[in-house]
Amino acid sequence: MTAEPITAASKITSRWLTARLLENGHLIRGKVTAISKTRFTTFFSNIFRLKLNYSSNAFPNLPSNMLLKSALPDSADSLNMGKLEVSCYRVFAPAMPDGPLVRCFDAVHSVRSNRSHILMEDLSPTHFQPEIPIPPSRQLCELSVQSLAQFHVFGWRHPGLGSSIGELLDVVGVDEIVRQLQRGLAGLADELGDALSPHRRAVYDRALNFMATFWARRLTVTHHNTLIHGDAHLWNFLHPRNPILGRAHLIDLGTCNRIRPPTNDLAYMIALQWYPERRALMETGLLQCYHDHLVSLGVNDYSWDDCQLDYRFSVVSHLFTPVFQWAGKRIPASVWWHNLDRIFQAYDDLRCSEIL
Repeated sequence: MTAEPITAASKITSRWLTARLLENGHLIRGKVTAISKTRFTTFFSNIFRLKLNYSSNAFPNLPSNMLLKSALPDSADSLNMGKLEVSCYRVFAPAMPDGPLVRCFDAVHSVRSNRSHILMEDLSPTHFQPEIPIPPSRQLCELSVQSLAQFHVFGWRHPGLGSSIGELLDVVGVDEIVRQLQRGLAGLADELGDALSPHRRAVYDRALNFMATFWARRLTVTHHNTLIHGDAHLWNFLHPRNPILGRAHLIDLGTCNRIRPPTNDLAYMIALQWYPERRALMETGLLQCYHDHLVSLGVNDYSWDDCQLDYRFSVVSHLFTPVFQWAGKRIPASVWWHNLDRIFQAYDDLRCSEIL
């Protein structure tokens, strides 16, 4: 019988957890004897923090702290992200046994209802997320870009990139993105009025004209592209409490089906999220750290110059991220407005107009 996703807190029982752990081969004998749960909610998900007790004969030893995550049922975007995240844990994670993903014990999606859940280890005893919007330390940022490089290399080397894993855009898909952005820009400009300066509106028009051609050429092939995270801000990493011994883990994988230049994740992490002073201190160093790690993992056909140029193109691409965030109506202005201001500052600082 095909497992169905959890749809109510009352169904998260010791018996249910035991059945899922046994069926997936994580528990060979014994059972969960007790469970306590607390709930919290993010923009797109319900998450239950679970504290488990096991019988004395349970084998092997499993974590006593787990998280059960399910998409919010009132949002089509959330449900689709939940479906993609299940696919990531079911397909990518087993192929990355030493990858930077959190250990997953159960990942279920229902085609009939489009509901899903993911049962994973709760790493809060050893890892943390900084309080938004405070960025983590340089050392933790370096661990994060190294984990991101490892994730990117998986897609870079995968023979099924664009066929069995990830979605490669075609010209029709690029044209649809451009049409969505044209509509979104018009609506955003109307809403903002003079809060969107003539300079920035002119940059948007010029950038979209250029990127329509650039995307049609670059995003429809796999060369120098890979599977990206798609939402790689530094609060979507679990950072080790002891950075000397630990590593960073990527979480929230519901956008991990996109095939893009790897620097799209880096520009999202840095240029979209940081103000100029912090970028000036850390941007180039983190890019170099990322590229060095790519090379150490065997990527030898992507030069430092390639990486730097791609990063600038990715900054131009992310000019449009606040437009999508505004148009989706789920991200508040307190997020997308600051993103818009920061990405334009990065565009100017990096002289991105010179590459258009």
